[in-house]
Amino acid sequence: MYLRFTTTTIDEDSRKPRGLFTEAYELLHSGELSVDEWKELRAILDWFNAALPQPPKNFTASRAIFWFRSDAHGCIDKLWEMVHLLRSHGRHIKIHKCRHLANRVYSDALQVAAYPSPLDDRIIEH
Repeated sequence: MYLRFTTTTIDEDSRKPRGLFTEAYELLHSGELSVDEWKELRAILDWFNAALPQPPKNFTASRAIFWFRSDAHGCIDKLWEMVHLLRSHGRHIKIHKCRHLANRVYSDALQVAAYPSPLDDRIIEH
């Protein structure tokens, strides 16, 4: 199974709900956070920068959407930390679940990138 955490804002490139990382970086630079909250969010983002494998340099995401594998427990735990911080600042977060992604263009042990497809086997959107 695959998980994607999104906001209610629509991304210009993918025309799908904006992902958590885009929202987190926007909040980080917004001036809305206390010093402690800024440090907490920066530490979470730094953790992901160190922990997530990077796609090859020739990979261009354009409209591809990244999903986390449900067994990437460390990543999911850190995502929940980010969700709580974003929600405490009025950001609305949704969780999407999918059993199968039809148009996968990249994958590693923690994540998958796929182009949206009507063949995706979505389960629930919260």
